[in-house]
Order: sequence, then structure tokens, then C-alpha cells
Amino acid sequence: MSAQSIPLQSPRQANWIISGREDLTWFIGSSLVSYAVLGLMVAGFPITPLYVIWLFGIDGPHVWATATRTYLDNNERRRLGSLLWVVVPAILVGPAMVAAGAESLFYVLAIAWLHYHIAKQHFGFVMLYKHKARDRHDYLLDRWFLLASLMLPFARFIVKGAYTNLYAVPLVGNLETLVLAAYGVLALAFVVRQFQKWKDGISVNAPKLMLFAVVVPLQWLAFGYAATTGSDGAIRAGIVLGLFHSFQYHRLMWFHNRNHYSDPRFGASAGLAATLARRFVYYFAAAVLLNAALAALPTHWTMNSFVKAAYWGIAFTHYILDSRIWRVRGNKDLATALRLT
Repeated sequence: MSAQSIPLQSPRQANWIISGREDLTWFIGSSLVSYAVLGLMVAGFPITPLYVIWLFGIDGPHVWATATRTYLDNNERRRLGSLLWVVVPAILVGPAMVAAGAESLFYVLAIAWLHYHIAKQHFGFVMLYKHKARDRHDYLLDRWFLLASLMLPFARFIVKGAYTNLYAVPLVGNLETLVLAAYGVLALAFVVRQFQKWKDGISVNAPKLMLFAVVVPLQWLAFGYAATTGSDGAIRAGIVLGLFHSFQYHRLMWFHNRNHYSDPRFGASAGLAATLARRFVYYFAAAVLLNAALAALPTHWTMNSFVKAAYWGIAFTHYILDSRIWRVRGNKDLATALRLT
């Protein structure tokens, strides 16, 4: 989900995106699943069953859920036009880098984009909560504290795991100390600012702060644990963090699709996308089947490094399309479907 700034307009009766119950269950409370899975991993539970459930049942389908409002929507195909063909170069970039002898670099960059995509989605939810609460305060502080909290643990994990030789350079160790100190100052500023707003009688944006409270520790714990597990650390962190991300995404996508395609202006001409929006089971089954047939199963049937790198192009297409289709600014139909107007 894109972290585009959302204009503040009319007042809201509630500060929730859907409702208190739904938001606490899916947008905030689903983090408990990630914490539970992290606990299972730390306790020695085998990773294989967790990986299979994550890949086939939750995270993989969330990538294909994007198709339910893009490739399968007649109206969106016309609106997005040539952007939908981005899947072609996205699929080719991985094999090209493998052929050039840069396979390791490709996967570092791919995983970095994955986690930046997750960070952008969390900030997108922060912006939705700020809009709902008419919270005009601290845009830059919220943005930079959240992005630093989500990307700094990943950066330290990558450097320590993939580029350990850098730590032989004294400057790198000093730079890490400086960056961590700066982050500590930023975190302190964020906490002090919340206290200051409370003291000054400024309304506290509880849903936003609850999201911060669950996602920031999760990020540090997931990558801290992953750094101790060796070569599969990136997969373990991906499972933990991807679960929360995917639950959020599925619920928001279904909220959008149900609202958008129930409107006769769009449902009558959308085609298959409108049919899938009639029942959640239709939507979710389509995402699961597309993922299994076109990504998860084919990837596991081959050991070819070119093919495996190519399948990352599907995820890249998801990241690119998401950055476009969730932009609320200038898109009144999206704002209406998300009940922002």
C-alpha cells in the first residue's frame, strides 16, 4: 500500500478505518500472529510447515490479490493501460542479473524492496489513521520515526549477514554507533512529543499509536532473531513480518473491493473483479489458486536459478502496482471505497 499523503477534509465520527472491532482484529491485532510465530521459531518449532502455510495460504495469495482490482477489472485495465505490462521487464531483471554473475546482489536488492514495500504499507495505514482522526500534527516525525524503525533493523541485518567483511573497517563500526544514537534521539523525540500533545490537550490518535506500538518492536525482534539463525534468517524474518503485512492487506483489499464493486457505476462494467467481490470466499480462493498455479508450485518444481529469479518479477509487479492503485490523492473513487469521503 502506498504511503501517499491523504488530504484532510471533512470530520469523522470515528478514528477507525473500518470499525474498532475490525481494525483491532486485522490492522493491529493480527500482529499477534506474527509474535506467536516468532515465539514458535525461537522455541525450536520447524520452519517448513510455517513456510508452507505462509507461502500458499497467506503471503503468496496477498500478492495475487492485487490482480482482483487490476488485471481482472475491465475498467482498471483501461485506466492503468501500459503499466500492467510492467510484469514483463520485472520478470526479466532477475535472470539478467543472474546471467551477469550478480545473483547475490539481486537477492539483496529484492529483499530490500520487499521490506521497503512492507514499511510503506504500514506508513499508509498511519496516514489513513491520521486522516480519520483529522490529525494534522507531526507528519514528518511520524514518517521518519516509522520508516527508520522498520528499515534500520533490516539494514543492520543485511550488513551483518551479507557483508560481514565491512565490519573490519573501523569507520563502519563508528557509523553504526552514530546511526543507532541518532535513532535513539529520534525515538525519544517521538515519545516526548506524544507526552507533550497529551499535556497540551491535543487529542491522542489512539489507533495510530497502537499500530506503532505493535509494529516497531516486531521489526526489531524479528531481525534480531533472524541474525542468529544463519542462512535462512531472511526467510524467517520474512515469514514473521509478512504475516502481519498480508493480514492487513487482505482485509483492506476486501474492504475496498466489497465497497467499490457494490456500486453499480463500477460493478456492472468491471467484469470478473465484480464477481469475485460478491463473496469473500470467491476473492480469497482466486488469490490462493492464482498463487499456487502461477507462482508457488512452479517455483518449487524447479531448481533453475534463472527461473527462481524470474518469479520475483511477480512480487516486483505487485510492489509497482500497489504504489499506484492505493494513491488516495486525486482518486475520488478510491477515497469513496475506503469511506474517506
